[in-house]
Amino acid sequence: MRFVLPKGRLFRDSIEILKKAGIELKSPENRELIVRNGRYELLLARSFDVPVYVEHGVDIGIAGSDVVEERRSDVLIPLELPFGKCRLSLAMLGENLVSVEEMDGFRIATKYPSLARRFFESKGVEVEVIKLHGSIELAPKIGIADAIVDIVETGNTLRANGLVEVEKIMDVSALLLVNRISQKTQFKEINELVLKIKGVIKDGS
Repeated sequence: MRFVLPKGRLFRDSIEILKKAGIELKSPENRELIVRNGRYELLLARSFDVPVYVEHGVDIGIAGSDVVEERRSDVLIPLELPFGKCRLSLAMLGENLVSVEEMDGFRIATKYPSLARRFFESKGVEVEVIKLHGSIELAPKIGIADAIVDIVETGNTLRANGLVEVEKIMDVSALLLVNRISQKTQFKEINELVLKIKGVIKDGS
């Protein structure tokens, strides 16, 4: 069985919950991207790529709901997991604060162009969306964007950069993803794993 896990903040919790469910995956050493451990194979990927890998053939993955919603990959989602909790929010510089409805023509910087567009379309507001890959908070400070759409955990990074949350777009948490074909061809094994993870979540709550 092949697993794909995201590099970064979800990795440690992902390895841990699978371990508690009886799936021992070795952590990669040095710059390894694929690690084999008996019957299991672990792939390490950028968080935004995890749903794509699962859609196109990797059996099981773990990714944030923000990434899954942004990519809209065709995968099964049997479980929400009890970690990776944060929110996707619209934020702007405190001194320029306006409501969403007043943002017609604004330039929005984000790693989540699809989610940002859908949010503003739902409000009937036309904006220009700029896709960036990191340090989104910089964009309003240097004047290349009027506002940002980004992940917020504590809000400390926003405050440190003079930004204020205008509106929450969605709550975010980690999700278990299953490839649709694997669900049929390895039904028993995947079903058992899902039930074991459910048990781990229940015991921890």
